[in-house]
Amino acid sequence: MDQAALRTLIGQLADDLGWLEQHARTQPLHVAQAAELHYAGALVRNVVGPFLEGHAALPLHVAVVGGAGAGKSTIANMLCGAVLAESNPQAGFTRHPVAYAPASGAVNWPSSLGFLGTMQRLSKPEPSSLDADVYQVRRVSEEAGQFGVLDKFLVWDCPDMTTWAATGYVPRLLEVTALADVIVFVASDERYNDEVPTQFLRLLLRSGKMVVVSLMKMREADAPAFVAHFQREVLDKMPARAVATLTVPHLTPAQVVDPCRNAPVYRVPIVNQIFVLGEPVQAARQRTVRSATSYLMSHQQHLLGVARDDLLALEGWRQRVREGQMEFDNRYRREFLTTERFRRFDEALVRLLELLELPGVGRFASLTMDVLRWPYTWTKKLFASAFARPEASSMPERQVLENGLAGWIDHLRKEAASQTGKHPLWEHVQHGFSAGLGNTIKDRFNESFRGFQLSLGDEVERTARKIYEDLEKNPLALNAIRGGKFTAEVTTILVSGGAILYSGGLALPFVAASLAMAPLSASVIQMLTEFFGSQYVDFHREQTRARQQALVAQHISTPMADWLTSWPTTGGSAYERLQSILGRFPHNLQQMEAAVQAAMM
Repeated sequence: MDQAALRTLIGQLADDLGWLEQHARTQPLHVAQAAELHYAGALVRNVVGPFLEGHAALPLHVAVVGGAGAGKSTIANMLCGAVLAESNPQAGFTRHPVAYAPASGAVNWPSSLGFLGTMQRLSKPEPSSLDADVYQVRRVSEEAGQFGVLDKFLVWDCPDMTTWAATGYVPRLLEVTALADVIVFVASDERYNDEVPTQFLRLLLRSGKMVVVSLMKMREADAPAFVAHFQREVLDKMPARAVATLTVPHLTPAQVVDPCRNAPVYRVPIVNQIFVLGEPVQAARQRTVRSATSYLMSHQQHLLGVARDDLLALEGWRQRVREGQMEFDNRYRREFLTTERFRRFDEALVRLLELLELPGVGRFASLTMDVLRWPYTWTKKLFASAFARPEASSMPERQVLENGLAGWIDHLRKEAASQTGKHPLWEHVQHGFSAGLGNTIKDRFNESFRGFQLSLGDEVERTARKIYEDLEKNPLALNAIRGGKFTAEVTTILVSGGAILYSGGLALPFVAASLAMAPLSASVIQMLTEFFGSQYVDFHREQTRARQQALVAQHISTPMADWLTSWPTTGGSAYERLQSILGRFPHNLQQMEAAVQAAMM
């Protein structure tokens, strides 16, 4: 993958995570997850992006973080080797990140798009209490920083996360901690297990950061017990282990003024630990990149969990659409197909029965059979007129479909109204109906109905005509059926005549029975012919109903359901962006992981 494609990939991942973060902030249940999404986006922009662009490993970054008044600035001074960070008894004095770098040489800053988010670098020194979306770099002379780690690391003194104003600058803290190769987590004896710092520590360890814990402000005699207590109450409950836990007890006034020279017993272990984690430099940077990539890959479902409620709401919408489609199809079958007789099939039955009579000269023989069947024909008509019920006229097809569509729309309107307040999606649907969604649905129906009519064409006429045209096109089969029917009728007459001759006319009851046998047999044969003919025609009638139902589904209900299902995720809505992110995010992460692995080979 070339550099342009890599930049596009990293930019898209960062943009998607940023959008998910903003989306999480609009949902009360997911506000807490917004910080994790911001952190994940910062890992992509500040760690993975610069690495894939070939940025140099130096300088490494060490970030000092912790709650208000924990002693972060004191630790930052120890790491710098000079009293530089503004220690202040006011909790939460530092409100933007301050980086300390050697005075000699330029800092090798990545030029990656989105590096450190929206923070701007200050062009001149400002107090650490400046509450703005900025960061600054303060230079440290070689002499002043000789006891620190500045030859390999930039030391970041970070804002705290527990004061009343902290929510405004936590994003700045997330940017720097994502960038950092090593984290020094500072906790005091007074507030060692505050909820927010503990959650932050959990996030750092879960993402694979190298974390050194520095416990502050206890009595020196209590240090071992405090370390054991902190280990048991905090660290043992974390998803990963901290690299080390060091202590800095209450300092004397002289040590507070210059902890670098006056408190070496506490400074040296911290400095040494940081140096160890930075050796060798290239391996340290690759470890940071590898941990970031592993965290993003293993936690992608958790990061996308902010969309869980949206997915459930979208599935609920799809279910309502399917319910409406099912009722639409059932209503069409119930109110039109079931009641529609398709009279053309009755005409086809008459034509079929006529075909089975003998043609030409044989027509006279068929007329003779008609005379014999006259009692049956007359009786059938009598019973048909006596027991016939007036047929209910079926509603016009288009009206049935329009009524079904109106019911479908009403169903969706009612569901949206009943679900309002449960998820913003339903408010989006209601707003859509207010803005003319119902009219749009009707317009799409009219267009689909025209396509349905074109496909339907002369379906009934063609199927009905096919019933007898197949026989007309196959003379052998037609003549075989005609011959078989006529042979059966003639055979019954001959049998009756033979019976009369055999009796010699002597037994009158037997003669009468034999005479009655001819019309009865002819009637039974005709009855069977009509029965099988009507069964054959009814089979094709039902096939036509099924095909017509399928055509309605193909041209009207299924396209309408598909369009309604996807409607919330179209038109530039938030759900369209969400759908796009959910579709591409896993694939983009896999591409990023493959690119990182290739770059490390």
